[in-house]
Amino acid sequence: MKCLPTVFAAILLLPVTVFGQDSTPFHKGQWAAQFQAGTAFGSLGFIKFRSPTRALLLDLRISGSHSEAMVTDSSGTRFGGLNSTASTQVRFGWRRYSGDGPAAKVVSHYSFGALTGFEHDVAAGRTGSSRTNRWTVGAFGDVGGTYLVTSRLGIGALATATLFYQNGISRSSFGNKLHDWSIGGSALSASLVATLYF
Repeated sequence: MKCLPTVFAAILLLPVTVFGQDSTPFHKGQWAAQFQAGTAFGSLGFIKFRSPTRALLLDLRISGSHSEAMVTDSSGTRFGGLNSTASTQVRFGWRRYSGDGPAAKVVSHYSFGALTGFEHDVAAGRTGSSRTNRWTVGAFGDVGGTYLVTSRLGIGALATATLFYQNGISRSSFGNKLHDWSIGGSALSASLVATLYF
């Protein structure tokens, strides 16, 4: 916990102290695994360094939920309904790192790339059911910073924004079919990140 104030101070000072430098503690061919948790669902990412300052990023995000309701009245307890959701998203992009030399303890980075995803929703009640499938394609960008606790472990923060196109088909147990599409995005969402370097 003692290093937490140092991490936040380092992230706040990144634009002044780090961006623009072109040397980091990383090397070509190095791999890293990135674990993310924030206001949305978490993710697991893999980083492949192409040079000390450039890397490829592959990020997998999976989320899901399930809930059921039971109704109790004078006739007893019975099924009231359910809602179930599962979604996955894959992001592939390029990341640029900046640091203050091979011995730097703080590195900054920004990424950009493409995303694709799939979502499946099911709802059921006493009078019927429905299911929806949605496909997503779009782009993402992020900016963040990492404090290197050791040469193998870094902790930091990441802010991400997305822009996407979504297409969906909904079907009900009554035979109805609805086709819809939307264009949307998300403003900057903050996440805490832990990275393991190999």
